[in-house]
Amino acid sequence: MNARFIASVVIGILLSFISVALFTMWESMFQLHRIFRSSFLRGLAMLLGTNFSFDIIAFFIRGDWDIVKFLAPALLAWIFVGYITGTIAKGSKNGFISGILVWVIVMLIWILTAIVAGEDLMSLFQGNQLFKTLGGVLSSFLGVAAGSISGGFISGPEEAFY
Repeated sequence: MNARFIASVVIGILLSFISVALFTMWESMFQLHRIFRSSFLRGLAMLLGTNFSFDIIAFFIRGDWDIVKFLAPALLAWIFVGYITGTIAKGSKNGFISGILVWVIVMLIWILTAIVAGEDLMSLFQGNQLFKTLGGVLSSFLGVAAGSISGGFISGPEEAFY
């Protein structure tokens, strides 16, 4: 495992904490400020939960296809995180693997902080919320995959040292 790969994963994880706020002109960060003051873990869980807020399934089922609605801040954030991660990792395969690794780690951090903060995660995975949660997870996966593959492809092939 080379240093570029590890650096890309670490930078991708750190960037995912503020990536949605970058595309909402820091509005989401201002709204979470009050929650952070009362409970740091709950604020962190909500901050990471905004990364999975765009429901791509509902977007295509509803049928009101508009490019402005499609380019939601959460989707753009994952494309951006994936692109930066793939660019640092260098190479399409390394970029894709590092992007997916960042996605899995951020999802695990979100779930663990939500459990420790005492939020009800079962409500996200049952009934009508199940499709919204799966749509958010699917859109974030597609965003990070597209961004990391394109970032790795643009940065060129990985160097092989023999």
